[in-house]
Amino acid sequence: MPGLASETIGIWVAAGSRDESTETAGSTHFLEHMLFKGTATKDAKTIAAAFDRTGGDSNAITAKELTCYYSRCLVTDLADITSLLVDMVSNSNLDAEEFERERGVIIEELAMSADDPGDVLFDDFDELIFGDHPLARPVGATKDQIRVLGHHTLLEHHSTTYVPPRLVIAAAGGATHDEVLRMVEDALAEAGVGSAAGAHTWDSVAPSGSSAVNASGATGRGAREVPTFHSGRSHTAKDTEQLGILLGCEGLEEGHPDRFVYSVLLTMLGGGMSSRLFQSVREERGLAYAVNCVASQFTDFGTFGIYAGCTPENGQAVIDLALAEWDRLAQETPSRSELDAIVSQLSGSMVLGLESSAARMNRLARSEIFGIALEAPLDLIERVRSVTAEQVTTMAGDLLSRPKSLSLVGPQTDVVLR
Repeated sequence: MPGLASETIGIWVAAGSRDESTETAGSTHFLEHMLFKGTATKDAKTIAAAFDRTGGDSNAITAKELTCYYSRCLVTDLADITSLLVDMVSNSNLDAEEFERERGVIIEELAMSADDPGDVLFDDFDELIFGDHPLARPVGATKDQIRVLGHHTLLEHHSTTYVPPRLVIAAAGGATHDEVLRMVEDALAEAGVGSAAGAHTWDSVAPSGSSAVNASGATGRGAREVPTFHSGRSHTAKDTEQLGILLGCEGLEEGHPDRFVYSVLLTMLGGGMSSRLFQSVREERGLAYAVNCVASQFTDFGTFGIYAGCTPENGQAVIDLALAEWDRLAQETPSRSELDAIVSQLSGSMVLGLESSAARMNRLARSEIFGIALEAPLDLIERVRSVTAEQVTTMAGDLLSRPKSLSLVGPQTDVVLR
């Protein structure tokens, strides 16, 4: 990204909470915390100060299929930040005393999430639709599971997971590809994990002006059990003003050939202020403040849903109206003008999003991990423009015909999915 003074770099691990067993649940998220607690040459305060000194944005995320440690910094600080991230991932102390201290911090984090109705709603939905599959579990596991998680489990998780070919280093920003590659190679050598120090081969690619170093050209996720969708209804009673609603069905997995039709459908039905759901539920009838479509996409499965937050007395009307709009899209082909407006909206958001170095870094890493071809921005826009109104209607009907589930969080209510 020529002319940019900053760079976003991330070290990605092709493993998440989905890859845990019942006995090891929570280890992926716990490990994310522990990597900031010190290495052989740096304590936790030194690591925190090194990140803060750059004035940028540094953090980590754990998801159901991915873990990432990232930092956005000035290009002039990139060498130091790269060295720090590689050191954290490769040489973390994973000290037993720090582990016990952080156990309390994570329990507090889970308690905070349990107080957030939105977090509870989405966790409830996953538990409902995935049954006993690992995707049903919250990313951070439960407080009871964290209380019994053993230090030895964390050590084993790190030693078996944080190794090539599960690791991808991706970067985007003002530095050139050769500069990033040299910094990464120097950091790997300094940490004792470079190609000269072992049998691992690190190959570089630079599509779309970004850079990545991918261990052995593959992510080595291993076999995963494909989930099945379970229909039903769940309700978590909470003393809140609003009722959280999430209804949905099986959607499309990551990289599905029809993903551009899917994007148009999501945007048209519930992707902005001009979407059908927003206009019908909020603008025309004033039944809810927030209403939109949501989607989760994994390597082999996906979910499609409609989220809304409203007073309990409006809950049934909101659900009925949302289903009616969904059905209308499945029955009536959208007009050319409506489709053109959605295509324009998606094209604009794609281009604007790619002006962010973090977004480009994220896109590059996910392409490497999921094995999805990285397309140029203009090619993406053409893929969106090629979507027809008939394709959107057909997909809406297909989704509507699938078994559905409804999760509710809030005051007691008789709201149902009809």
